Amino acid sequence: MSIQVRSERPGEEDAIDFVNCSAFEEMDEANLVRLLRTYLPAYDRRLSVTAWDDDEMVGHTLFTPVRIRLMSETVRALMVGPVAVVPQRQRSGIGGQMLRFGHELGRREGFALAFLYGHPSYYPRHGYRACFGFGKVSIDADQLPQAARTFRRRPVRPADIPWLVERYEVEWADVDFAVLWGGTVGEWALPCLNAVMWWTQDGRRAAYTVDTPGKNRCQMLLADDPELAREVVATIRPPTLNHHPSGWLAREALDPTWSTAQAEASDAAMALELQDGALGAYLRARETGDRAPGYVFGPLPFLACC
Repeated sequence: MSIQVRSERPGEEDAIDFVNCSAFEEMDEANLVRLLRTYLPAYDRRLSVTAWDDDEMVGHTLFTPVRIRLMSETVRALMVGPVAVVPQRQRSGIGGQMLRFGHELGRREGFALAFLYGHPSYYPRHGYRACFGFGKVSIDADQLPQAARTFRRRPVRPADIPWLVERYEVEWADVDFAVLWGGTVGEWALPCLNAVMWWTQDGRRAAYTVDTPGKNRCQMLLADDPELAREVVATIRPPTLNHHPSGWLAREALDPTWSTAQAEASDAAMALELQDGALGAYLRARETGDRAPGYVFGPLPFLACC
């Protein structure tokens, strides 16, 4: 069996859908690739890696170019996933071939590192090491006061984008591995997510929230006024928020009498240096306890498939 590995070409979208659906036996990963291709300006076909046996596509791995925060600096990185091989060709080395192809291309293009959430018994074989994790804020609804304000909710509009980009950068400025979102409406307002702007009755922009419809879970809340942020939380009353204790919301807006923020390392949260030393300072700070585990809060299409 001779497998050819190369970048995605125009017209191969349906084959990529088929590979991802076959590998995972559902459409979530295929839909994720579709959404990233459509809504993320940084999507690069060269980094959408395919594996072929003659004229049959048997594997696909997506490397998404992103900017992340690492030790309070902005770093160019590759977010890896999905990694898909059709069932009859799994455990034959195709996934590793695609990873090596993407890693080498990433090195040549100057990306500092690649990172993913994946199986901890597989990806270390390809150079990945566990080094970050998750962040979560738990809300005690019994202690959370009732909201004292009412708000108007509106769609995200182009005029909101500068505020959103600024508040996102403030929120995640000191959280390692946080992916910086961009400056287009599509990156903030997918039609399959409940992404809304909150406005006060007197016309002040109060917050942005995004959640998955029907799940009663606010995935992220951005704000610039602590009192208004608390009022929005009191209105939504979510059991959890996907935020990090080093972020603006946990430090400046949430009340410890009804909220608890934590960061937790995970064996599934792994990264690989593409440039020598890219992770050195961060890893040393983690080993000494000077930094909490980082947290990847990925581009909006990832949330749509959670």
